[in-house]
Amino acid sequence: MPRDAPVIIAALAIDFVSPLSFPDISYIFVDLLERRKLPFVSCIDRISCMPTVHLQSLDLNLLVHLRALLEERNVTAAAKRNFLSQPAMSRVLERLREMFKDPLLVRSGRIYERTVRADRLLRELETVLPRLEAMVRGEEFDPARSEERFRLALTDHACTILLPSLVHAIREGAPRIKLEVSAWTTRAYEDVAAGRIDAALSAEEVPPALQSEIIFNLDFVCVVGSALRMRTHRFTLKQYLQLPHVLVETLAGQQTLVDRPLAQLGVKRSVLLTIPFFVPAIYAIAHSDLVLTIPRKLAKITRGIMGVRVVEPPRELKAFPYFMAWHSRLTGEPAHSWFREQIRQAVASL
Repeated sequence: MPRDAPVIIAALAIDFVSPLSFPDISYIFVDLLERRKLPFVSCIDRISCMPTVHLQSLDLNLLVHLRALLEERNVTAAAKRNFLSQPAMSRVLERLREMFKDPLLVRSGRIYERTVRADRLLRELETVLPRLEAMVRGEEFDPARSEERFRLALTDHACTILLPSLVHAIREGAPRIKLEVSAWTTRAYEDVAAGRIDAALSAEEVPPALQSEIIFNLDFVCVVGSALRMRTHRFTLKQYLQLPHVLVETLAGQQTLVDRPLAQLGVKRSVLLTIPFFVPAIYAIAHSDLVLTIPRKLAKITRGIMGVRVVEPPRELKAFPYFMAWHSRLTGEPAHSWFREQIRQAVASL
């Protein structure tokens, strides 16, 4: 619901809710508007004089017909405008007169004139109806003017490869938008389901309760330092297991996408350095004999690091899908659809 929806509802209630049948209504609206930090002073002095019509019994289509009648000041013209017969529009006018306890239109010679109450209602309808339609339809999203906040959970390597392009795109097209990035954890998908995070990117399988798509496939290369004398284009599994390794801890003491397939083969790496981040790990091994296994898309940042070279990993280390996950309640939201598209474009630019 848009942030100003309570103002719309309050404006409607001013004319359609009875304080006798709902004595606490003024306190409820004031509290609602106050908590939303919305303007309400102009509404307060009018709430005390609401006519005796229950909001739940209101047919909002009547407001559309009311606007046509008040603007046209002619039953036949209003009926034609709203695709009703003249008798049907006459019955609508009678219902409206009963609802508002006011004649609304009074004959003056050969034409109808609006009553004072009708003039006031028309001014309100000119503001309320477009906003009510936007509330029901869903407000259009304008990135250039939006102050939306997006919360994104990323793995360490996704931060490194995706954020530069993503931040550039957002700053170029939506300079007032706020982006909050958090580290991916084992609770990230729970946070997405609970609404604490808007989207999460990871190679971990996405629960069926969430929406997801594969944004790229993640494969690996080995980065080795200058002290490693072995020269080869690709390590065999036997060579790989004989060498000392760096483990970038992504989950529960493992670099899961590397260690899981090795465990399935019944083998394990010899890990001599454990570190939580990929980029510091690359610098750490530059002049060592250690082997660091990293996503291929991350390897391009090693080009400017002296002493580091890239070797293909054993064929047993397969590629994995990398997912973007979000909750289904955000699927049709224009702002979040736009944000996910920015992520896709950032991936496409890699």
